[in-house]
Amino acid sequence: MNSSKAVIFLILIIAISFSGYSQYMAPPKLSGVGLPYFNTQIFPTFTMDGTQRIVRIYVQMLNDDITFVSVDTGYSAEIQIDISDKSKDFIFSRTLNEAIFAGDFEETNSRQAINMFSTEIPIDSGNYETVVTVLDKNSGKQVNRKAFFELPSFLKLPFLISDVLLFDKFEKDSSGRIIDFVPNLTGNFSKNANFVYLYFDTFLKDTEYDSMNIRYVIRDASNFINQQNEYVFSANNKFREHFIRLSRHQFERTKYSVQIIATVGKYQYKINKFFSFYWTVSPSSPRDIDQALHQLEYIGDRDSIDYYLEQPFEAKRKYFERFWEEMDPNPETYKNELMDEYYRRVNYANQTFSTMSQEGWLTDRGRIFIKFGQPDDIERHPFEINTYPYVIWRYYSLRKVFLFIDRLGFGDYYLHPAYLDEEYN
Repeated sequence: MNSSKAVIFLILIIAISFSGYSQYMAPPKLSGVGLPYFNTQIFPTFTMDGTQRIVRIYVQMLNDDITFVSVDTGYSAEIQIDISDKSKDFIFSRTLNEAIFAGDFEETNSRQAINMFSTEIPIDSGNYETVVTVLDKNSGKQVNRKAFFELPSFLKLPFLISDVLLFDKFEKDSSGRIIDFVPNLTGNFSKNANFVYLYFDTFLKDTEYDSMNIRYVIRDASNFINQQNEYVFSANNKFREHFIRLSRHQFERTKYSVQIIATVGKYQYKINKFFSFYWTVSPSSPRDIDQALHQLEYIGDRDSIDYYLEQPFEAKRKYFERFWEEMDPNPETYKNELMDEYYRRVNYANQTFSTMSQEGWLTDRGRIFIKFGQPDDIERHPFEINTYPYVIWRYYSLRKVFLFIDRLGFGDYYLHPAYLDEEYN
């Protein structure tokens, strides 16, 4: 392994040791600055009687991203979540104060201890700009997230339909009915998950119609239909919760979109959602193994990768498994944390930085993200006078700064040549 690869390896190890999930990145971030990172999702829906539109706002944090202090019976943390509308007509504001308890010190640093908070806010149809701020009261540090969403009016439709939530963790009652679930706020799932679930609500408000048709179509990144299905249900109950189960084994690739089409009579409404998978085990198809080997180029030896790309499937698979076995930072555990981290980053790069001509992991921003993780600070300048749109990424703990410029105005940001040394020094 050459020196530059060794540096990347160490950075990824640091990320595994200290990071947590947030929607700043679907995978765990490169941490070390002690900020309370979080995931968030805004879920537009309505009350069960269909009389009030609401948004349900989710915030998710890992213990590892929260500061705990010792108390008599263990360790405690306090966070404050502020949610406010920043559009020109100020509509709403909400503050949540949450206490978190850990029984021992190890639990305070856990990446498996997930804290989910939510609140519902009544709201009218329109376009909104929302800011979610999380303050860690023990450290005094905070992180802000901005989200834009639209709440359609549905005035001309005889029904209502909510947005879509994705999940794979849930509870059932004795009859097998899902009674509770934990939303996946990133849409990013492990490849060894057996099923992915879709959840949404509908409400039939016009008594003229007695049934609704739901059709869903799933497409891969090349827009080929992976699967589709439809069902019709009667309107005995105007309000209905929908759960659609998708088998993981039907998905050979990493990135997909699902379109849900609701139809009542001549009226129709469509909702689109994206989801993706990352590898935690050896890819099981020739197409997947080739893609996984190509994506090793930021951490593996290029000559070895090129050699095995020309070999039979079984030789490729053994090389892939051997590579990650040698790179495993903690062989005593069942999971390979470094592999999980790496492919989560690749997956997030594909979700976030893909362009018309390149997959996200091949772009300059994707490459820097995969190597160094989520920036500690992102400064955006989309509409500057007498200059191209540009973005600045800062990594305080690594003392690195990267400048990306969009010279064509189509969202294809390239690393400024003056900052190339930052990547390798």
